[in-house]
Amino acid sequence: MGKEFTQDHIMKICLPPELYLAITKFQAEKEIGKPYAGLLLLTKAIYQEQLITKEVYEKYLYRYSRKLIPEEQTQKLTAEQQKNKQRLDEKARSFTAAYNQWDIHLDNKWRQYWVNEAKQWQNLMPEAKTFLQKVQEKHFTK
Repeated sequence: MGKEFTQDHIMKICLPPELYLAITKFQAEKEIGKPYAGLLLLTKAIYQEQLITKEVYEKYLYRYSRKLIPEEQTQKLTAEQQKNKQRLDEKARSFTAAYNQWDIHLDNKWRQYWVNEAKQWQNLMPEAKTFLQKVQEKHFTK
Protein backbone atom coordinates (compact mmCIF):
# COMPACT_ATOMS: atom_id res chain seq x y z
CA MET A 1 0.00 0.00 0.00
CA GLY A 2 1.11 3.54 -0.70
CA LYS A 3 2.19 6.20 1.73
CA GLU A 4 -1.27 7.78 1.70
CA PHE A 5 -2.64 4.88 3.76
CA THR A 6 -2.10 4.69 7.50
CA GLN A 7 -3.32 2.32 10.18
CA ASP A 8 -6.24 4.71 10.76
CA HIS A 9 -7.57 3.83 7.31
CA ILE A 10 -7.63 0.07 7.76
CA MET A 11 -11.04 -1.48 8.25
CA LYS A 12 -11.63 -5.17 8.87
CA ILE A 13 -15.01 -6.49 7.84
CA CYS A 14 -16.60 -9.88 8.34
CA LEU A 15 -18.69 -10.95 5.39
CA PRO A 16 -21.47 -13.49 5.27
CA PRO A 17 -20.65 -16.39 2.94
CA GLU A 18 -22.88 -15.11 0.12
CA LEU A 19 -21.09 -11.77 -0.04
CA TYR A 20 -17.67 -13.36 0.34
CA LEU A 21 -18.36 -15.69 -2.59
CA ALA A 22 -19.76 -12.82 -4.67
CA ILE A 23 -16.55 -10.83 -4.14
CA THR A 24 -14.49 -13.92 -4.99
CA LYS A 25 -16.47 -14.39 -8.23
CA PHE A 26 -16.01 -10.69 -9.07
CA GLN A 27 -12.28 -11.05 -8.38
CA ALA A 28 -12.01 -14.00 -10.76
CA GLU A 29 -14.03 -12.28 -13.50
CA LYS A 30 -11.91 -9.14 -13.36
CA GLU A 31 -8.65 -11.06 -12.75
CA ILE A 32 -7.71 -8.74 -9.88
CA GLY A 33 -6.57 -9.32 -6.30
CA LYS A 34 -9.12 -9.97 -3.57
CA PRO A 35 -8.48 -6.66 -1.74
CA TYR A 36 -8.84 -4.79 -5.04
CA ALA A 37 -12.10 -6.61 -5.79
CA GLY A 38 -13.58 -5.48 -2.49
CA LEU A 39 -12.21 -1.96 -2.87
CA LEU A 40 -13.47 -1.69 -6.45
CA LEU A 41 -16.98 -2.75 -5.44
CA LEU A 42 -16.90 -0.38 -2.48
CA THR A 43 -15.70 2.50 -4.69
CA LYS A 44 -18.51 1.87 -7.17
CA ALA A 45 -21.10 1.83 -4.39
CA ILE A 46 -19.77 5.01 -2.79
CA TYR A 47 -19.84 6.79 -6.15
CA GLN A 48 -23.35 5.51 -6.86
CA GLU A 49 -24.43 7.01 -3.53
CA GLN A 50 -22.85 10.30 -4.70
CA LEU A 51 -20.44 10.46 -1.77
CA ILE A 52 -17.35 11.06 -3.93
CA THR A 53 -16.67 13.13 -7.04
CA LYS A 54 -16.33 11.67 -10.50
CA GLU A 55 -12.59 12.48 -10.48
CA VAL A 56 -12.05 10.55 -7.24
CA TYR A 57 -14.15 7.69 -8.59
CA GLU A 58 -12.15 7.49 -11.83
CA LYS A 59 -8.85 7.60 -9.95
CA TYR A 60 -9.72 4.61 -7.79
CA LEU A 61 -11.57 2.79 -10.58
CA TYR A 62 -8.33 2.85 -12.56
CA ARG A 63 -6.22 1.86 -9.54
CA TYR A 64 -8.35 -1.10 -8.45
CA SER A 65 -9.09 -2.43 -11.95
CA ARG A 66 -5.51 -3.37 -12.75
CA LYS A 67 -5.18 -7.07 -13.45
CA LEU A 68 -2.91 -9.32 -11.40
CA ILE A 69 -1.26 -10.64 -14.53
CA PRO A 70 -1.02 -8.06 -17.31
CA GLU A 71 -2.05 -9.27 -20.72
CA GLU A 72 1.05 -10.14 -22.66
CA GLN A 73 1.52 -9.01 -26.21
CA THR A 74 1.39 -11.89 -28.67
CA GLN A 75 4.51 -10.70 -30.49
CA LYS A 76 7.51 -8.68 -29.50
CA LEU A 77 7.47 -5.12 -30.68
CA THR A 78 10.04 -3.83 -33.09
CA ALA A 79 12.18 -0.88 -32.04
CA GLU A 80 9.99 1.44 -34.11
CA GLN A 81 6.79 0.04 -32.56
CA GLN A 82 8.24 0.44 -29.08
CA LYS A 83 9.14 4.03 -29.86
CA ASN A 84 5.61 4.73 -31.11
CA LYS A 85 4.06 3.03 -28.11
CA GLN A 86 6.24 5.07 -25.75
CA ARG A 87 5.26 8.26 -27.60
CA LEU A 88 1.57 7.39 -27.29
CA ASP A 89 1.96 6.58 -23.59
CA GLU A 90 3.68 9.91 -22.98
CA LYS A 91 0.99 11.76 -24.93
CA ALA A 92 -1.72 10.01 -22.89
CA ARG A 93 -0.03 11.08 -19.65
CA SER A 94 0.29 14.63 -20.95
CA PHE A 95 -3.51 14.91 -21.28
CA THR A 96 -3.92 13.98 -17.64
CA ALA A 97 -1.26 16.50 -16.63
CA ALA A 98 -2.85 19.21 -18.79
CA TYR A 99 -6.22 18.63 -17.18
CA ASN A 100 -4.70 18.74 -13.70
CA GLN A 101 -3.09 22.10 -14.57
CA TRP A 102 -6.15 23.54 -16.31
CA ASP A 103 -7.10 25.89 -13.46
CA ILE A 104 -3.51 27.08 -13.07
CA HIS A 105 -3.09 28.13 -16.71
CA LEU A 106 -5.55 30.91 -17.45
CA ASP A 107 -3.84 31.68 -20.76
CA ASN A 108 -6.30 30.93 -23.57
CA LYS A 109 -3.44 30.05 -25.99
CA TRP A 110 -2.25 27.28 -23.66
CA ARG A 111 -5.78 25.97 -23.16
CA GLN A 112 -6.58 26.11 -26.87
CA TYR A 113 -3.39 24.20 -27.67
CA TRP A 114 -4.46 21.31 -25.44
CA VAL A 115 -8.03 21.32 -26.73
CA ASN A 116 -6.71 21.17 -30.32
CA GLU A 117 -4.28 18.38 -29.40
CA ALA A 118 -7.07 16.39 -27.77
CA LYS A 119 -9.31 16.84 -30.81
CA GLN A 120 -6.55 15.46 -33.04
CA TRP A 121 -6.00 12.42 -30.83
CA GLN A 122 -9.53 11.69 -29.56
CA ASN A 123 -10.21 8.88 -32.05
CA LEU A 124 -6.89 7.15 -31.31
CA MET A 125 -6.56 7.72 -27.60
CA PRO A 126 -9.27 7.40 -24.91
CA GLU A 127 -7.33 9.80 -22.67
CA ALA A 128 -7.75 12.59 -25.23
CA LYS A 129 -11.48 11.98 -25.44
CA THR A 130 -11.75 11.94 -21.64
CA PHE A 131 -9.75 15.18 -21.48
CA LEU A 132 -12.18 16.89 -23.85
CA GLN A 133 -15.19 15.63 -21.88
CA LYS A 134 -13.75 16.80 -18.55
CA VAL A 135 -12.79 20.22 -19.92
CA GLN A 136 -16.23 20.61 -21.46
CA GLU A 137 -17.92 19.64 -18.17
CA LYS A 138 -15.71 22.04 -16.22
CA HIS A 139 -16.32 24.86 -18.71
CA PHE A 140 -20.10 24.47 -18.82
CA THR A 141 -20.68 23.78 -15.14
CA LYS A 142 -19.04 27.01 -13.97
